Amino acid sequence: MIDLNDAVLFSKLAELKSFTAVAEQLQISRSLVSKRITRLEDQLGVQLLSRSTRRLELTEAGTTFFAYCGQIEQKLLEAEMAVSEIREHPRGTLKVNAPVTLAQLVLTPLISKFLTLYSRIGVELSVSDKQVDVIEGGYDVVIRIARLKDSNLKARKLADTRLVTFAHRSYIEKHGLPDQPQDLLNHNCLTYRFMGGSTNEWSYQGKRGMESVRVSGNFNADNGIPLVRAAQSGLGIAVQPQYVLDVIADEELQILLTDFPMTELGIYALYPTVRKIPLKTRLFIDFLVENLNIGVARSYKKMELVSS
Repeated sequence: MIDLNDAVLFSKLAELKSFTAVAEQLQISRSLVSKRITRLEDQLGVQLLSRSTRRLELTEAGTTFFAYCGQIEQKLLEAEMAVSEIREHPRGTLKVNAPVTLAQLVLTPLISKFLTLYSRIGVELSVSDKQVDVIEGGYDVVIRIARLKDSNLKARKLADTRLVTFAHRSYIEKHGLPDQPQDLLNHNCLTYRFMGGSTNEWSYQGKRGMESVRVSGNFNADNGIPLVRAAQSGLGIAVQPQYVLDVIADEELQILLTDFPMTELGIYALYPTVRKIPLKTRLFIDFLVENLNIGVARSYKKMELVSS
């Protein structure tokens, strides 16, 4: 494969008919110009120039190659202009993957706002609570809620959130209020099913460190929204990231066990490791950092039972 820079250099030499003129225009030495032309001829296996002390002429092969070099130079110029336009006016399709509940409750309105700001960018959103392969899936950005482990991917934290335990007022009034994590053993707990297993072990920070409780119940789901709806119906106690309750804003849903905080999680944007992140990707991640207003500091009142 020939060096395109050598082809462009030859094109200038064919136009100017002078090694010295080309060297001055490109601000390189005359000997380097000669060396690169010789290298190009060696790679092509033909003589491109007929050199003499007075004149510089193209051979038949040189004339043919020069015709194509002009096209190469024009295409490179067009490519540079196209990239410059993308840099100034970002465009293209972003392939994004995100957890189902986060996508439904939070990301979709933000994506709509982002696309209003950048009308030449499109977003192809897929939702899944399963782990996806960023590279094999061809994703530009994958959003995940987790305690992030080391990986060969780039990651940027978008926000923090915390798991919380909650139930509807009607359930608490009927079955009582758990005062400590072990009390959950006597309650109907609605569990989250993930990749064939169920997260029925809930962990809490107590005075003596982390305390885990293996809960049980009559309903589990592989998505957070059904668990919230089941809790709203008074079926039982559930665990979800705090932002879910913040967005739903149902005052009848009560946060439980506030003296025993659950795990704090990060919301991350994962993207392939590349030398230079595409502008559309960087703009999208920057936008999420600025607009994903999810926190962990919201305070909740303890449940007050209503006497019947």
